[in-house]
Amino acid sequence: MKHPQFTLDLVRPADTSPSAFARAPANEAAMRLVEQWPDWPAPVVCIAGPAHAGKSHLAVIWAERAGAKAVHLADLSIAQIEGGLARPLWVNRTGDEAFDEGALLHAVNMTREEGSTMLLTARKAPSKWKVALPDLASRLNAVPIAEIGPPDEVLIEAILTKRLTDLGVEAEPATLRFLLARMERSYRAVHLVAGALGRRTLAAQQRATVPIAAEVLEEIGNLE
Repeated sequence: MKHPQFTLDLVRPADTSPSAFARAPANEAAMRLVEQWPDWPAPVVCIAGPAHAGKSHLAVIWAERAGAKAVHLADLSIAQIEGGLARPLWVNRTGDEAFDEGALLHAVNMTREEGSTMLLTARKAPSKWKVALPDLASRLNAVPIAEIGPPDEVLIEAILTKRLTDLGVEAEPATLRFLLARMERSYRAVHLVAGALGRRTLAAQQRATVPIAAEVLEEIGNLE
């Protein structure tokens, strides 16, 4: 099955294998949920967490195991599911974008009726989504959630190292130490720093050095 790519803006495909996932206390509940399939607490479950926290990586791992179909929530339509759900479904919501509430309600109902499973990935728990259909609101309020929390220093280092590897950026050990001692501890910061390093070093075909890292941090600081 081809790996779905939702929000990754990488130069080359990211390593979405289970062994490449940086497991940590912040994402342990979400990882356990993926591993527990098909023995889930409900037919529809959700992994919620900040952007760039690894939700899609976990969903790809699950989709490989379950043989699931992947779809953006904004693209979900009644026509897509009229013939039934032949396999599990991964529905990804990237932000607060609008979507067809009737289509999602139909998909949730069919998942339950057919004994299938659905994984939702989103930044907010479904119970916090603003929906107009009472039946959909009731269904979403009942969805079990596995939340990805804020990263600790060990997880930040692991994610930064992985993302630079995915980008093909060669970073000297001193560069990584320099960045980790000074950068903000957030998933977003890792995304911005790695992307900026990639743009600077790959175009020039050079390693990521401490002076370049210092320039990147200054650039990121100006973007905040």
